[in-house]
Amino acid sequence: MAGVAGILTRPCCLAPALLSISGGSAAGLSQMLASHHTAFALTSGALLTASVWMNIHRQAPPWNKWLAAGCSAGAFWFVARGFWL
Repeated sequence: MAGVAGILTRPCCLAPALLSISGGSAAGLSQMLASHHTAFALTSGALLTASVWMNIHRQAPPWNKWLAAGCSAGAFWFVARGFWL
């Protein structure tokens, strides 16, 4: 009884073990989500654009605005490079 109670109080250890036993893994999950790559890329692009727009239109130091724009441009480049390779 104590063993069962110990296992049931540890869902952080039990869930990965059950997924491994049943054949679920990060590779299977990434393969399932790979078919939605375009939707994820468009959604992240829209969120990055909204973030930069909000950062530019608020009272912030100029370096903060340039940092936000530069990081967003880098993220767009990273996604586009991986998408078309």
